Amino acid sequence: MNPVEELLRDLNPQQREAVLAEERAVLVFAGAGSGKTRVLTYRIAYLVLSGRARPGEILAVTFTNKAAGEMKGRVERLLGGLKEGLWIGTFHGICNRILRAYGDRIGLPRDFVIYDEDDQLKVIEGIIRSMGLDREAFPPSRVLKEIERAKNRGIGPESYEANPFDLFQRRTAQVYPLYQEVLRQSKALDYGDLLLYCHKLLELKEIKEIFHRRIRHILVDEYQDTNFIQYLLLKDLMGPETSIMVVGDDDQSIYAWRGAEPSNIFQFQKDFPRVRIIKLEQNYRSTKTILRGANAVVSHNRLRTPKTLWTENPEGKPITLYGAEDEREEALWVARSILNSGRPFGHFAVFYRITAQSRALEEAMMRLGIPYTVIGGLKFFERKEVKDLLAYLRLIFNPLDEVSLRRVINVPPRGIGPKALERLEAFCKERGLPLWEGLKELSEKGLFRNHKGVKAFLELVEDLRSKRDLLRPWEILEELLKRTSFLEYLQGLPQGQERIENVEELLSAMREREEGLEEVISDLSLMSEVDQLREGEKVVLMTLHSAKGLEFPVVFIVGLEEGLLPHYLRLNDRSELEEERRLFYVGMTRAKEELYLSYVRRRGLFGRSFERMPSRFLSELPEEVLKRDGRYQFYRPKGWAWADRDF
Repeated sequence: MNPVEELLRDLNPQQREAVLAEERAVLVFAGAGSGKTRVLTYRIAYLVLSGRARPGEILAVTFTNKAAGEMKGRVERLLGGLKEGLWIGTFHGICNRILRAYGDRIGLPRDFVIYDEDDQLKVIEGIIRSMGLDREAFPPSRVLKEIERAKNRGIGPESYEANPFDLFQRRTAQVYPLYQEVLRQSKALDYGDLLLYCHKLLELKEIKEIFHRRIRHILVDEYQDTNFIQYLLLKDLMGPETSIMVVGDDDQSIYAWRGAEPSNIFQFQKDFPRVRIIKLEQNYRSTKTILRGANAVVSHNRLRTPKTLWTENPEGKPITLYGAEDEREEALWVARSILNSGRPFGHFAVFYRITAQSRALEEAMMRLGIPYTVIGGLKFFERKEVKDLLAYLRLIFNPLDEVSLRRVINVPPRGIGPKALERLEAFCKERGLPLWEGLKELSEKGLFRNHKGVKAFLELVEDLRSKRDLLRPWEILEELLKRTSFLEYLQGLPQGQERIENVEELLSAMREREEGLEEVISDLSLMSEVDQLREGEKVVLMTLHSAKGLEFPVVFIVGLEEGLLPHYLRLNDRSELEEERRLFYVGMTRAKEELYLSYVRRRGLFGRSFERMPSRFLSELPEEVLKRDGRYQFYRPKGWAWADRDF
C-alpha cells in the first residue's frame, strides 16, 4: 500500500472527499467533533505525499497557538517529521513573521515589540490624561475597544470617521492618531496593527507577487470566526493559481461581539461561485443523547446552513437538568457531583456565561477541597513579577519601548519615583527626545538622587543588549536576575516565595525554548489564555466563550436563566439572540460522555438578589433526553414554548 492510500484509509467518506478535493475553492462545514483538524492535517499530508505541493507552498491558518501546535504535531506524525518551509500559525503569528521580513518596505523597524492589552491601556490612559478628558466619560478600555473595532474593519486613524453627533466617537477620532504616534515612537505594534500593517504591506505589488509565487495552497481553520481584515488578508494572499480550503461551522460562530463576521462564510460562496461545499456531520466526540439535545436547540436558529450531527457513539446517560434555590446551592451541587463521581478531577469542566459567576463555584470547590483552575483569572503571564521581567527583556530588545521602560525604570527601586519620572518626561518633551535617550543624558549629568543605581540600570540594559545574539534568552534572564538582585527584592514583598516560584517557572519555560530573543518575545506576546491551559488533575472553570475548541468527558453548564443565557443585552436583536443560542450549543457539544445543566430560582449578582426564570433554551430540549433533579423544577405547559420576537 502506497503512503497516500495508507493515509486515506483513516478517513470517513466525507473527510476523504474534503482531503482529495481538486477544486480551487472548497468550503467545509465541519460540525462540532466531526474531525475538522483531521481533515486539515490530512489534507496537508496528502498535498505533500502526492507531490501536488512542496511543504513551503502550503499555508495553514488557525486561531490559537494551541491549535497551531496541535496541527504541527499531527502533520509531523503523518509525514514522519515536520517538513521545512511549511507555514502553520495564527493570523497574528503569520503577520508578525511577514512584517519582520518585509515591514521595512512600509517604514516598520524589524525589532518592533508587540503591546498587549495592559500596555495599550497604559498608552491610552496617558493620552486621555494629557488631553484633560474625564476618565469616567471616556474610559480607556472603551476607547481601546473602539480603536480595535476600527482596526478589525481595516480602518486606520486617517480613515476613521466619527459620527458628528457622537461625542465619544469624536474624542476617539482625536485619541486614535495620538495613540498610533506613541506606538510608532516606541517601535511598537498592537495586535490589530499586525493585521492592518500586513494588509498594507501586501497591497504593494512586488510583495504580493512574492507570496503569490510562494503560496499555492491556503487552508483556514474556524473560518466563521474571521473578521473583515482577516478576510482581506486572505484575499491579498490568494494568487491566480492559489487554491483555498476554508473549514468552519456557522453553528459555532460566537465571536461577533469582538469583530468576527460569520457572513464571511456566505461571502466566500459569492467570491467563488464554483465553490465545492462539503458537510462533515459525523460526530466522534459526544453521545447520541447529548447530540440529540444539541441538535434540537440549534435547529431553532433561522440564520444557519441546515445540518444534523450524528454519531456511532453509545446512547449515553440522560442530560441532567438541575433546578436550585440559589447560586450557593447550585455551586455545592456541582462540587458534590464532582466529588461523588469517582472520576479524576481533570475530567470535569464547568462553564458559565459571565466571569462573576465563578465566585460561588470557587467557594464551593475550596469548601470541599477540590483542586481547580480558573481560565479568566490572573494568567501566569499577567502576574506582576512575570510582566516586569518580560518588560526588561523587551527593553533589552528595543530601548525605545517606553511602556516597558516606564514599567521597570524603578523595579527594583533605584531612586526614580513618580516625581523624578515626571521631570524626566518633561525634559524629554522639551528636547524632543525618546525617554531612553533623555534618561542617558540626565544620568550623564548626575541629576538623579541615586546616580549609581540609574547608571547601573543603563549599563545593564546596554550590556545585555550587546549580548542578545550571543546569549540564549534564558541566559539573558538569569544574568538580569543576578545583576538586579531581583529575587532578593521579591523576597521582601508580600507573597514573596510565591512570586519567586513564578520567576523560576518563567526561567524553566524559557529554558525549553530554542529560539532567539526576538522570537521568544513575539511568541509570548501573542500567547492567548487557552494556549496556557495544561492538562492536569484539576477541575476547569471557564466562560462559555473560552470553551470553544476544547472537549471534556464531563461538562456542567450553570446559570441557564433568562438574562444570563441568553444575556439581557442580547435579547432585542435576532442575530444576537441566535448567537446566544449558538453559545449554548457550543457548550453542550464540548461534552464527551456526560452533560449537566442547571438554573436557580434566585441569584445574587453584583451585590443584589434577583428572581430568575429558566432560560428559553431549556424549553427547546426534548423531554426524553432529560433527567430532572433538584427541588426547584420548571415544566413547560403542554403546547407552550418561548416565542422569539418578530424582528
